[in-house]
Amino acid sequence: MAIDPGKNRPICGVSMSQLQHSMFHDVFFPSEDDADSQGMQSFSLRKVLRYTPSAGMPISDVPLVIFDFETTGLDTLQDQIIEIGGLKIEQGKPTQEFSALIKPNLPLTEVITKITGITEDMLADKPAIEAVLPDFLRFIDGCVLVAHNAEFDMAFLRNQAERMGYLLEWPCFCTLKMARQLLPDLESKNLDTLAEHYGLTFEARHRSIGDCKVTSAVLQAFLSEEGKDLKQWQDFQAFAVN
Repeated sequence: MAIDPGKNRPICGVSMSQLQHSMFHDVFFPSEDDADSQGMQSFSLRKVLRYTPSAGMPISDVPLVIFDFETTGLDTLQDQIIEIGGLKIEQGKPTQEFSALIKPNLPLTEVITKITGITEDMLADKPAIEAVLPDFLRFIDGCVLVAHNAEFDMAFLRNQAERMGYLLEWPCFCTLKMARQLLPDLESKNLDTLAEHYGLTFEARHRSIGDCKVTSAVLQAFLSEEGKDLKQWQDFQAFAVN
C-alpha cells in the first residue's frame, strides 16, 4: 500500500494526524535520520511498538489497561495464549473491556481445563492469536499495562508479538510486586488472598476478564490505602516489569 506521508490520507478510517500520536508513530513516520541520500523522507515499516508516559504524570491521569492471559501452560516460550482479557481504566474508572478466546495449535491438558474451565470445544471455532493480537495492541494504545504477576503475562505478550514481527517496548507494572512492598505481613500475595483481604469476590476465577476486574479492585484499594502516597508515574518504577 503506497502512502504519501505529505498528505493526511486516512488509513482504515484513521487519519495520518491521529496516527502521529499513536503507538504506530514510528511505523508511519520515520525519523529524519532515515531520510534517503536525496534528502527525501522515505516511507518504511518499522515494527517497534512503544509508549512512554511522562515521569511526572499523575497516576490518576495515566490510562491503564489491566490485563490477564489464560494459556496452555506455564512455558512462556512454548505454550500459547488461549484467552485475553483487558479492562481499560481512565480517570480511575473502567471504560472499556477486551475479551477474546483463542484457538491454539496445542491441545489443552486436563489440568488447564480444570483450572480455567476452558475446553477444546469452546475454542474450536475461535480465531488464531494472529487475528486477535493486533486488536489487543490497538486496545492498549496510549495506556500503561498492569497485571498480577505481570512478568508471566508480559513474557507471553512479548514472545507472541515477536513471533508476529513486533518488538514491544511497553510500560507495565505489577500488583504482585506492589503487594510484596505494601503488605509485607500478609501471608500470601496471590490474587485469591488479596481478594479475601479486601473483601472482593470473583466474577469468574481463572477467566481473564474476571481476574482483570479483581486485579483492578486490588489496585484501587492499594491507591486509596497502603499506597496512597504513590502519586505520579515515576513512583511506580519500583513495580515495573521490564
